[in-house]
Amino acid sequence: MTAVFVKICGVRDLETARVAAGAGADAIGFVHHPASPRHIEPADARPIVEALGGVETVLVVRRLPLDRVLAVAHASGVSTVQFHGGEPDDDLRRALDEGFRVIRALSLAEYLAAPPSSTMDARLLLDAPDPGQGRLIDAGQFTRRPERPWILAGGLTPDNVRAQIEHLHPDGVDVSSGVESARGVKDHAKIVRFIENARAAV
Repeated sequence: MTAVFVKICGVRDLETARVAAGAGADAIGFVHHPASPRHIEPADARPIVEALGGVETVLVVRRLPLDRVLAVAHASGVSTVQFHGGEPDDDLRRALDEGFRVIRALSLAEYLAAPPSSTMDARLLLDAPDPGQGRLIDAGQFTRRPERPWILAGGLTPDNVRAQIEHLHPDGVDVSSGVESARGVKDHAKIVRFIENARAAV
């Protein structure tokens, strides 16, 4: 089995980013959503992005006007934009045209109701209904598996990530609250253990 892609999301400081990258994370996510305890401004994200070298850097947004999304993405220096608000295909295409890679995040219910087009060069992330709340997706409702590579998110922790990978067989995993000691506060030991356990899945 190819090693699963691992993204550590909601990072707000360079030390945490370096811990995640050093432990083998493939991507680091930065949340730009003022209502979130993980919110970060472009001026604070950019030095972290520039220090990370070859690690994929992802701007996570939710229901922002596209012009604002693109402005924040350029100002932050990230390589990828992750859309979380049911944005139309045209928004994703414009982000691609601007040179960003794209991740389309959907809840399992949204995905089952209307699977996205397979013709667009956007990765799919399947999440629980309320992103960032630490809830697992309902695997019992997983009746239609994606035909292209996809990322599992929602409720993952160092203790359950290996079992979830072995049960659902995603191509990647994304964690935020599951590696925190308090809302918005990353626990470095949990990050390292999460990555180790994800890599141990077979």
